[in-house]
Amino acid sequence: MLRNIDVDLLRSFVTVAELRSFTRAAAALFRSQSTVSTQIRRLEELAGQTLLQRSPQEVVLTRAGEQFLGYARRIVALHDEALDVINAQSVSGRVRLAVMDDYATIVLPETLARFARSYPDVELEVTTGFTRDLLNSLGEEFDLVLATQKAGDGRGEVLRKEKTVWACSDRAAFALEEPLQLALLKAPNMFREWALDALNEAGLRWRILFSSSSIGAVEAMAASGVALTLVKAGTARPGLQLLGAGHGLPALPASEIALHLAPGRASAAVAALSDFLAEALSEAAPLP
Repeated sequence: MLRNIDVDLLRSFVTVAELRSFTRAAAALFRSQSTVSTQIRRLEELAGQTLLQRSPQEVVLTRAGEQFLGYARRIVALHDEALDVINAQSVSGRVRLAVMDDYATIVLPETLARFARSYPDVELEVTTGFTRDLLNSLGEEFDLVLATQKAGDGRGEVLRKEKTVWACSDRAAFALEEPLQLALLKAPNMFREWALDALNEAGLRWRILFSSSSIGAVEAMAASGVALTLVKAGTARPGLQLLGAGHGLPALPASEIALHLAPGRASAAVAALSDFLAEALSEAAPLP
């Protein structure tokens, strides 16, 4: 007898297995719990095996369920990949993306490479710079801006939180000596303002030793051992040590990464990249 398994049944099974809960799986799939339960029962009927053991505390895989899960994951992934390829064939055009240079060089290369492979007819034009300048040109020069902003800013689609920390060279233990020698981004810049405001409020004397429009150059100067700087913990370059409250330095505001879309109706290419970035940079996705 020929048995066909609906991909929706497999998707529900994979989600329940990974979340260990029918309630959480239903929420993740935007379906009712009864619908998900019915799908799992139908899948088990087709498989001729019990795949999940239910209890009030949790849901666990049976031995058959453990064996089946890997196949189910691969089928769902291949199904989604096939649809992406088909859909991508109808998407073309140019997308103008603006982004901070640390994300452009550290976080995004692999993500943008995957996007280019999925959407070969879309031309990507990427510009780097300071968030403030980039947002001012949203809609005129850029279709999308991936921005660093203060946590709770309320603008854009927030994709992830970033811890903002002081950093210096990892060659030696940090000693708090005034005036503090600083390497900072050129004004006007949010991180520069945060650093100086925090030091002034703490009553610490400082001197700007080095400033640049390049995040890489500023972090390299700090890594050389002559200056203190401010970094995103998730993208700090090798050679830096991140400093905490125990080092005598003032606390800093938390930052977040948000995606800003130009006003008006987005083209199919812009919408595709927006969705791609949102998925790749979501809070659950690890940084490289």
